Amino acid sequence: MKLSPRLLAIAEMVPEGSRVADIGTDHGYIPVFLIKTGRAKWAAASDINTGPLERAAEVIRRHGMQKKIDIRRGDGLAVLDRGEADTIVMAGMGGMLMRNVLAAGTRVLEDVKRLVLQPMNAQEVVRKWLAENGFDIVEEALAREGDRIYQVIAAEHGHQHIEDPIYFEIGKKLVENKDPLLPRLIEKKITEYKKIMTGLQGSKDRQAVEKLKEYTVRLERLRGVMEDCRRRNT
Repeated sequence: MKLSPRLLAIAEMVPEGSRVADIGTDHGYIPVFLIKTGRAKWAAASDINTGPLERAAEVIRRHGMQKKIDIRRGDGLAVLDRGEADTIVMAGMGGMLMRNVLAAGTRVLEDVKRLVLQPMNAQEVVRKWLAENGFDIVEEALAREGDRIYQVIAAEHGHQHIEDPIYFEIGKKLVENKDPLLPRLIEKKITEYKKIMTGLQGSKDRQAVEKLKEYTVRLERLRGVMEDCRRRNT
């Protein structure tokens, strides 16, 4: 079974021999891949909606995995009992929703060893929640599909010190590891911020003025990270 670059980057962060729950599984590709390759010894595929679960069930059936992967319908981590899974995968959902799912499932998370997260947006919200709730980001990677670059985050129980808020937006591990896609990600963010700032310029609305100041600072921090990347690569 061949995964897309995004899904492969997620699967590669799952430790060998894990018991994995894929929350918001959609097609069920990740749990099938993990079981087929022996990376996981047990897996659950869950979603709150019937449609994705039906698609996942078909993929699981096609690969003969009905007895090896549990299919569960439910909201977030509520589908799990404590201790059932040591690794939680959440991918393809917005960062705000991902944070809310994590916050609602803290009892289950007490017994989880690793989180593998791929927020589609608002990555800073997810990283900040992890830092404020006893999780250390131990690994990060970028994956490219077409023009889109995806951020994949692995976190475990622990403490992390974030010396600059920009590392909530651009993971520090990506800088430390000299991820080859990082300059492109930063360039895309710089373009995005400039577009937002252009829309705010000229407005006398107090909220818009404050937003413009915020994005000016964020833009300078991004440029600082880009310069740091260049220094590390020389």
